[in-house]
Order: sequence, then structure tokens, then C-alpha cells
Amino acid sequence: MFVTKQHHGAVVWVMEDYDNEHWEHCLCAFCEKFNPHPHPAPESCLIAAQVYSLCVQHNLVLPVWECPNFKEDK
Repeated sequence: MFVTKQHHGAVVWVMEDYDNEHWEHCLCAFCEKFNPHPHPAPESCLIAAQVYSLCVQHNLVLPVWECPNFKEDK
């Protein structure tokens, strides 16, 4: 089922079963190069910063499942 919700200041569509599930599947959440505060911190991953910028620009949520720069955060 598809539902609408507010995200990044806009009404967006989402598959209800997957709402708020993206972060547990995103490599960025487990990468030591990801440093989002403040968005983006100077030492943060450039790829993650660009993905986040694209998400804000187009009101999207995009989990990253593959990345050439991933380094597991310990």
C-alpha cells in the first residue's frame, strides 16, 4: 500500500511497509567516513553529501547499498 507523508518540507509518497526503514539498510549508517553534523561536516564523505543534497533537492530518500569508499565504522 502507498501512503503520503511530510518529508523535507513536502508531501511525498512512500510504500507503507518501507517507511522509515531506509537507514537500517544504508551503508552510510555504518561507515566511518559518514559525518553528517553539520550537514555535511568538512571531513564527511563527498558521495554521501551529494546523495543527501540530491534527496533534499528532490524530496527523496535513497539508501546507499553499494559504495566504493565504504569503510566499516567500528
